[in-house]
Amino acid sequence: MSRFMLAAMNSNSGKTTMTMALLAAYKKMQVDIRSFKTGPDYIDPMFHEKILGLTSSNLDPYMMEDDLLIHLLTKNAGDLSIIEGVMGYYDGISTGFSSSSYDLARRTKTPVVLVAKPKGLAATLAALVQGVQNFRKDANIQGVLLNGVSPMMAAYYKKIVEDNTGIRVYGYLPLFEEGLESRHLGLITADEIENLQDLVGTYGDQALESIDLEGLMALGQGAGDLTDTYPEVKKIGQVRLALARDRAFSFYYNDALDYLRDLGADIVEFSPLANQAVPQDVQGVYLGGGYPELYMEDLEKNQVFLESLRDCHKKGMPIFAECGGYMTLLEGFQEGDRTYQLAGLIPGTSQMTGKLQNFGYIDLVAQEDNLLAQKGDHIRAHEFHYSKSTNPGEVFQGKKPQSQRGWSAMVQDGNLCAGYPHIHLMANPKAAHRFVEAMKKYKEMKQ
Repeated sequence: MSRFMLAAMNSNSGKTTMTMALLAAYKKMQVDIRSFKTGPDYIDPMFHEKILGLTSSNLDPYMMEDDLLIHLLTKNAGDLSIIEGVMGYYDGISTGFSSSSYDLARRTKTPVVLVAKPKGLAATLAALVQGVQNFRKDANIQGVLLNGVSPMMAAYYKKIVEDNTGIRVYGYLPLFEEGLESRHLGLITADEIENLQDLVGTYGDQALESIDLEGLMALGQGAGDLTDTYPEVKKIGQVRLALARDRAFSFYYNDALDYLRDLGADIVEFSPLANQAVPQDVQGVYLGGGYPELYMEDLEKNQVFLESLRDCHKKGMPIFAECGGYMTLLEGFQEGDRTYQLAGLIPGTSQMTGKLQNFGYIDLVAQEDNLLAQKGDHIRAHEFHYSKSTNPGEVFQGKKPQSQRGWSAMVQDGNLCAGYPHIHLMANPKAAHRFVEAMKKYKEMKQ
């Protein structure tokens, strides 16, 4: 299984742009190419999917055990797979390497290509590359790609790196006049860039011209062999799950949804922004995260949607909501002097702030039985939000790994469980099982 990881010495080195360029180029070459993202990020995989027309997978070294990482990598692999790294190569939890790109590459026996943006450097670039390679014996740095350089400077840096480190430079991308903008939740989503396909075409054409794509494929052939030992998933029962998906609610893990399907959930999508009611004949509702704060005026007006949520809750239907979905279940959203009236399933309001609130991985411990866990169960999750709520909930007590810092999280009301944490349901199979079991029980109760 040919594969390599694109990593970097620091954030903002151009990993996403380089990944997009390679995916587009290999697609033009008609290579059976697949993509993966290190960590919990939702947005980068959306760009992968827009380029390939295929779903992308998250490989999260904190939330996932080795058997699941290897299962997802082998199950979703193509003839060539590219794993986009996260942050700097060794940057993990706290001051260690755990859950870093390096951790994932090591656990999956994946060779690594460093994306380097050498602006303001000369021979020091070689020292940095050599330092990353020598920092750990199993670093597995097999190549370098240069980002944001001219053809002349690419040749200059190539000689410096190869002469001083012995690590091959496989090519470069120039500094593009038009790139990707940013917003408070990281990169904007792929659907919001009108000229994305033009950008991707430009990136791909450039990669075909200035990157040794055949050489990278050969490098990927050196990846270590993997054995898939993940157990067979057994179906719990046949249920129907309503899933909100549109520009406001788009943060879902494809593999987690597939896992729910394997457990017996037939997923039926609907659009809150289109004022669609929760579909008929469903036994559960899943409201994921996204950017509902950008559409509060529309959501407040969409009473068909909001009233259908209230009706589902009154009937005792299982409802799971994360981050933006949770915000929508609150009584309102405050913006300046105005409060937008929302579903009101949960007392309290939320509002945006100027800084990140709770951020990063979190180990959730259930303080009572709920939709997703029994008292004492652990769920590995992550948070990333700029909003704050007057009612974050206390059904779970959260603690940051390798830290004493923690906070309470998630609201439980009957069959409703909602809060800021994002939970990968395949990485937390007991939570997925309890959710589907609750839907099955609800279905039986209504028959």
